[in-house]
Formats: sequence, C-alpha cells, structure tokens
Amino acid sequence: MKTLASLTAVLIIAAAGSASAQEARIRWGDLDLSTAAGADAFDARIRSAARKMCRSIPVTGGRAACQTAVRDEAVRLLPGAAQVDYALSRVPLVA
Repeated sequence: MKTLASLTAVLIIAAAGSASAQEARIRWGDLDLSTAAGADAFDARIRSAARKMCRSIPVTGGRAACQTAVRDEAVRLLPGAAQVDYALSRVPLVA
C-alpha cells in the first residue's frame, strides 16, 4: 500500500498568532492517478484530511487557505511519476 509517508502541514494561524503542526496519512497506492476517477478519489481523500486538520481554524480565520495548503502539500509529497499522472488527469480534454 502506498501512502504519503507523512503529510505534515504547519498551519500558521495569523488571527491567533500561533502555529500548529499536525500530521495525516493519505493512501494513494490503490488509485490510478492517471485517470480522472483516480484523481477524483485522491482529491476526496485530501479534502477529508484537510477538513480534519483545519477544523480548529475559524472560517473567517483562514480555513480555506489551510485546506489549500494541505492539498498542495499532499500533491507535492507524491513521487514524481505520480505527480505527473495526477497533473495530466486534471488537464481538461480539448475537442
């Protein structure tokens, strides 16, 4: 099973003036990231982890930015070939 070894997101909470570090594991080895369905499933797993990691941040205090940071870090931690597959599956087809 392939898992992002450790998705560690340091969340800077500007409104509170403090920092918080959390860790989540996001499985991806069972997904074909080169397909839209596989990438969608990976995105759903990222959203779930991001909601959990960012739930203590007030909506007006940057929760959306926190969730974006978690997503960006999860994709960054994928191995190179998996990143390429994921990115290509996100490119819209032009007819």
